[in-house]
Amino acid sequence: MTTPSIYYAFTSSRAFCLQIVFTLNIIYYVSDAQLNPLELVLIGTIMELAVLLCEIPTGLVADLFGRKKSIIIGTIIIGCAHLLEGSIPSFTAIAIAAALWGIGWTFISGAETAWIADEITPEQLDHTLLNGAKFSSIGSFIGILTSVAIGSLFTVQIAILFAGAALLLIALFSIFWIPETKFVPITQGKQSHLHHMKIALQSSWNVIRSDRTLLSLASITLFMGLASEGFDRLWGAHFIENFQLNEHYTVYWFGLFYALTFLLNIGLLKWMERVATSHFARLLMWLNTLLILFMIYFAFTTHFIVAFVLYLCVASLRNVNYPLMNIMMNKQLESKGRATTLSFYGQVDAFGQVAGGPLVGLIALYTSIEGGLFASALLILPTIYFLRIMRKNA
Repeated sequence: MTTPSIYYAFTSSRAFCLQIVFTLNIIYYVSDAQLNPLELVLIGTIMELAVLLCEIPTGLVADLFGRKKSIIIGTIIIGCAHLLEGSIPSFTAIAIAAALWGIGWTFISGAETAWIADEITPEQLDHTLLNGAKFSSIGSFIGILTSVAIGSLFTVQIAILFAGAALLLIALFSIFWIPETKFVPITQGKQSHLHHMKIALQSSWNVIRSDRTLLSLASITLFMGLASEGFDRLWGAHFIENFQLNEHYTVYWFGLFYALTFLLNIGLLKWMERVATSHFARLLMWLNTLLILFMIYFAFTTHFIVAFVLYLCVASLRNVNYPLMNIMMNKQLESKGRATTLSFYGQVDAFGQVAGGPLVGLIALYTSIEGGLFASALLILPTIYFLRIMRKNA
């Protein structure tokens, strides 16, 4: 197998497992663990706090010891998190699992992109990252179907346990499958790892600060993070409460939402692969302008079919932001220290989600769900300004 093929296999299989959990976990939290609304919000906050605190240190692990090791460690931790989550339906166990999930994801987030960027030629990078996002969507789509099947035939709890065990198997196979031939560690001499962390952080910030594109991407990442947590927590409640979905069929409706979103996302990524050459900032500017308009309309429409279509559009546009931004980031970064710098962006995103989630939640609490969704849309507005700057500097 070629390195891109291994990358596609890994990302799609991991997405398959994670989507099994993400499609059904809200049902598990409410029905099995009987979490109240405050506890539901705290689960997300705990996860993002773990990401915020661990993103840079784990990115440094990837730059010191190898991206392959970091990816495998992260996959093992996430697998164990889902096994814990599915084994004990209580707030404490799920909260610990959420923290573990956040820590595990930070081992993967910067390391995976840094690994594939090192192992292939720069000319292959655009195609490989976009193709990887497409394969990830395919894996997620199959995961949705699998989650509904397991949840219907057995229980939601068994579906979560199945996904956790499968992730541990993926980590085991990755030890033998994932090649790492071009890794250059940042460690030199006999200086301590703490010293290297300080140097790596300073270096990452200096790299970003000295490049207008990277600095603008950091700002965009922040505002996307501010908006994303609130929308992620409220869109489902918007459908359930404002459109009064039948409780018995909720699992099927949510499965349909996710399935159609990923099908649309695959088509959108395929289209972008053809039209996106080097005008990424312009493309992102128009996509995010549409995203804001669709989110506002979604918040206030009273027609179920219109809301259904708008949700599909919003979810698909949000999903294509990240591969395009990944391409732009990696074009500006050198191999050495790449994972730490990419992890810096992950930390910025986590900070945005930790800050933005409670803010949007409070707005929704004291106004309405529609008001919270509207606030999420407004938080994306500054990204248009930074994308215009990037477009002018291109």
